[in-house]
Order: sequence, then structure tokens, then C-alpha cells
Amino acid sequence: MEDYIVSARKYRPLTFDSVIGQKALTTTLKNAIRQGKLANAYLFCGPRGVGKTTCARIFAKTINCTNPRPDGEACGECESCRSFNEELRSYNVFELDAASNNSVDDIRNLTEQVRIPPMNGKYKVYVIDEVHMLSQQAFNAFLKTLEEPPHYAIFILATTEKHKILPTILSRCQTYDFNRITNADIVEHLKSVAQKEGIEAEDRALAVIAEKADGGMRDALSIFDQTASYTHGSVTYDKTIENLGIIDSDCYFRLTDMLLEKRIPDSLLLLDSVLSRGFDGSHLIGGLMLHMRNLLVSKEASTLPLLNASDEMKERYREQAAKCQVKFLYRSLKICNDCDLNYRISKNKRLLVELALIQAAQSDEDDDSSGRKPGKLKPLFHRFKSVQAPAENRRQELTPAGTCIPAVTKTEAAAKTAAPKASAPNVKAGSLFTSIFHSPAAAPNPKDTGSAQASAPVDDKLSAKPLTDDQLQYYWTEFAAGLQREDSPLKNRMCNCKPQAVTASSFKILAGNAMMAQEIEAAKPRILAYLRKAFSNPSLEMEIETDRERHVEHILSRDQQYARMKDSSPALQELDRIFSLELR
Repeated sequence: MEDYIVSARKYRPLTFDSVIGQKALTTTLKNAIRQGKLANAYLFCGPRGVGKTTCARIFAKTINCTNPRPDGEACGECESCRSFNEELRSYNVFELDAASNNSVDDIRNLTEQVRIPPMNGKYKVYVIDEVHMLSQQAFNAFLKTLEEPPHYAIFILATTEKHKILPTILSRCQTYDFNRITNADIVEHLKSVAQKEGIEAEDRALAVIAEKADGGMRDALSIFDQTASYTHGSVTYDKTIENLGIIDSDCYFRLTDMLLEKRIPDSLLLLDSVLSRGFDGSHLIGGLMLHMRNLLVSKEASTLPLLNASDEMKERYREQAAKCQVKFLYRSLKICNDCDLNYRISKNKRLLVELALIQAAQSDEDDDSSGRKPGKLKPLFHRFKSVQAPAENRRQELTPAGTCIPAVTKTEAAAKTAAPKASAPNVKAGSLFTSIFHSPAAAPNPKDTGSAQASAPVDDKLSAKPLTDDQLQYYWTEFAAGLQREDSPLKNRMCNCKPQAVTASSFKILAGNAMMAQEIEAAKPRILAYLRKAFSNPSLEMEIETDRERHVEHILSRDQQYARMKDSSPALQELDRIFSLELR
């Protein structure tokens, strides 16, 4: 029986033209060889299995070819090319694995070898794989040789982690970044390999293998060999996903239809069937997230090239994307991403996935009960016209509702008879929050029509309303009452502050401490936007000050405590004077 050779080695490219998916790089290298412009050192970086070491070998063979072709390729017939094809028995090419030869002594030995000229051919080529594994001391020992090697020495460094290489090394090399190979190129190459090997392969099965390879040709060929052995030479789609342990793409199409139709029980049963087949919940969520992404890019013709799939699958994605709203796709992606992030730390992983599916099925709804979409503040002045209300009535109406308007005594009300009365809607106790956010309208009081401000709708097109302390306090408290639960700290801070009108277009807030002032300052744009509409005054401004009279030092020294005790107790002052008391 002949020795079996895996496809990744058997079908390794031998020329630049046979390299898959790196057209720009191979063209640049061929032009450099044809023009005789060779650098001292090259750095090939990129993901695994994209052709870095292969291109390094082809490059080494081509520059030592005694009769190169006009297009920059090796002839493949000279002695140098023949010796190179026989498992690198050329004396001019040296391959070094930096993962196992990463010390200063190894680099010193390499430096000694560089001094010896080539026995035949023009150049000695040193291919160093996984060069990022060299230690920092080895890199430093390699610097001088890499920068000024003999004219016959060329270094080709290959790595998958470019960021780990010292900048001093990068500056001495010509850098070539290898791209991931597209799924279409991988499928075409797998078709040619299957044809040469006499293996029947379905296009859908090869597409699954290409997607599983994640842009690496070596991985794709290895998976292809594995699948061909499992299927006895007939690579079908069903056998491929069974062998690779992949959830069928039809499962995601059916699950998306269930979410669109809000068939939550069916989606939970589908999840149960997936888990019963041995798959992990994170696999389903990750696949669903990728499926939603593919649907999103299928919504527009301009983003359709971002979909890395076959023409048949592109058509299926386009048909289902037409049924989905963009809002549904956005929120479903967010829900799946959050579930994927929290999956590892969750104690009940199945329940986490089930909740994600339930939320995704309801992600196109606008209600605020789910907590996914923050409620927008719907201002009162879009609902009804403002009506004058006495300060005493406003206190009696709003205080039972749990708002933070301070009680107005009769003395304070009498003191403010000269000022215009506050504008307030005629609402029932406990219904302020409902009137702002949920009531369709609130009717004005038909009896209160004596004032110029009465029955005037608050609108941006009208003239600005007078800035009085009463109306300022009313709208200030109204804004605080409409804040969501997550803004409860801000709500408490606003309830403890009392706005005071300064001019016709400005007012100030006295905060009890610096922390309170900072929180109100952070919410200043939201507050001003609300009040400017309430008063129809776009130039309204707010100043925030710290009330020094309310400032209390909570931590006092012993001397400070004793001094306060003496100030508040004349008897203690007398004892201190007579006996000259001292703290101990």
C-alpha cells in the first residue's frame, strides 16, 4: 500500500500562480524577482493556513532558479528546482522553527551559518516559522544580522501574531499581510481536489466545510479529508453537518420564522430538540446571531457582498430578510449578543437561552414593560393646555401622588399674591404620572379664563411664558416625577432642590452638596430641554450652586467637637475658665 499523503501536503502550491486567494502579494513578489529588487528580510504575517510558508518556499525556489520564466515564475526543470521539490533537499534553503529554537544560542548558531556562502546557486534563504516565539534577547541578538546580512542571505519571517514582534524587527523587514481566503475560493479549490481524488461532493457540503475552515485553506483540506473518510467518498450535506457537529442552517431559518410569527412555544420546543442532540446552547445563540447578521446585510443590495455564502443561500437570506423589519434585526442581535456574553457566568444556561428567544420574539414591540426599550419622556404640554391653579390646591392635589413638591403654607401663599399664580393642570390626586405618559388628553378648566396665561397652549411658536418660582417649581417637580426607575437617584436629588428664578430667562439651583450638584449638572441638557418647551423659551438657562448654609462637616476632630460643645454650653465655658480643662 502506498504511503497516504494528506491533501494539505499533496496539493500544496508549487508556483505563485497556484496560490489561492493572495493574488496581490504573489504579483508583488514576482515583479520584485523579475526586476531583481530583492530585500534583505521579509515578514509574512496573517492567519493560519493562508499560504505564508508556502509562499516563502516558492520565493526561495524561484530566486535560486537558474532559468526563471519571464513572468517571474521558476522553470521547475533546472537542478535547483528539482532538488527543491524533493522535500527541500536544497543546500540553499534552511527552515527554522522559532517555537523550539528561540534562545540566544540558537540565533548565534544561525549567525555563524550566515557567514558561509552558498555552495550552489545565488542565495541562501532562511525561513523562520512562528518568529514571534523568539525571546526578546534572541530578537536583540538577531537585529544586526537582520539589518546588514551578506548580499547572498535573505531572511523570510513568518508569523500569525504580528503584534508580538519588536518594532525594531518590523522596521528592518518588508511586511506582507496575508488575507483570509474567501469561502468561494475555498469551495472552488475543494471541487478541483474532489475531482482529482474521484470524490463526489455536494456544493452545500463544501460551503459548510469552507465556513468551518474560517478562511484557512489547510484547515479546509483537513476537514475535507476527514469528511471524505466518514462518508466513504461521497460528501453530502447531511453527513457533513453530522460529522462536524454543526447545527443545520435550516434550523435558523425555521427559528427566525417562529420568532417573527411570535410562536414562542414552538421556538422553545426547537431549542429542546437541539439540546437533546448534544449541542450546547451557546452554539445555537452564536449561530442565530450570525444568521441575524446575514439577514441584516441582505436587506440592502449595497451590503449584499458582505454575505459570504453561495448564490442559493443568498437568495434564501434575501427572501427571509424581506419579511423582517430592521428594528427586529437590531434588537435580536443585541439580545443574542447579551446572551452570548452572559452564557459562561450563568448558573441556569438553558433558562438564559429561553429568555433570549422570548425577548427576541417580542423585540418588535414598542411597549416599555419588557425593559428593553427605555421609555421616552412625553411632556405634559403636548397633551393639554395649561390652566391656572391656586398654590393651595396644587399642594393638596399633588402631594398625595407621592411627588416631592414642598407644602405651601397659607403664609407663603399670601406673601406671593402679587406674583402670577402657577400654571397647573386640573388633574386628580395620584394621576400626574399617568397624565404625562399614558392619558390621551387632559381637559382644561373652563372656569379659569381670567388670566392672559390661562388656556394658552404651551407651544414653541408662542411667546415665552413668565418665569415665576411657582411655575418653575411645578415643572421641575413634574420632570422629576416622570423619570424612569433607573433614574431614581436623580429624582431624589431634584426633589431636594428648589429652583429659584433669577431673570426672565435664567434660574438657579441650590444643591446641598457637591455630589448633588454633579448629578444635576450631568442631567442638565435633559432638564433644560424639558423646561424650555414648558416655558416656550429656547434661551432658558440654569445655574447650579452649592448651598453653603446646608453644608455640614460630618467628620470633626476632637478639638473641633470640644469647641462646639463650649460654644453651645456656657457652663462648660465657665468650668474651662476656672479649672483650665484640657483634652486627654
